[in-house]
Amino acid sequence: MEYKFKSDVKAADLWRISMRRTYRTPAGIVNIVFTVTMILLALRFWGTTSDFLRTLMLFGCILFPIIQPLAVFGMSAKQLDDMPKDLELTFSDRGVKVTTGEKSENMPWRRIKNAIKQKNMIVIMSDDRHGYMLTDRVLGQEKDEFYNFLCAKIRAQF
Repeated sequence: MEYKFKSDVKAADLWRISMRRTYRTPAGIVNIVFTVTMILLALRFWGTTSDFLRTLMLFGCILFPIIQPLAVFGMSAKQLDDMPKDLELTFSDRGVKVTTGEKSENMPWRRIKNAIKQKNMIVIMSDDRHGYMLTDRVLGQEKDEFYNFLCAKIRAQF
């Protein structure tokens, strides 16, 4: 069996995975608690504070729900610029073939550490920090079948 996909990662995909990772950690809970607290403090003390403190309260209220996502999106767009544009992945019984332009690399299944199925993509991890993203746009109807294939190949190595 062989699957072939051309990677089509967009800045919004990188942003989504980064925000999901942030808000599934204790830091995300702190962000939410901080934002709710700032909104409550702003409502309570708005009428009795100076313009400077109002500006600080307003900044505190929009820091995590508006400024942080915009900054993360900017970093995602910058990260996308560093990624190859014509990445093609071929998955077969022998392993994974990664092709970029004229270059190609064959990776045996033992080098693939994990496959993570998310709501809108599958991430294939080649180590703890690096991987390949295949979005639902690319996977189409084959997503579940392909994910089962990946898991079987990865489990067979352990």
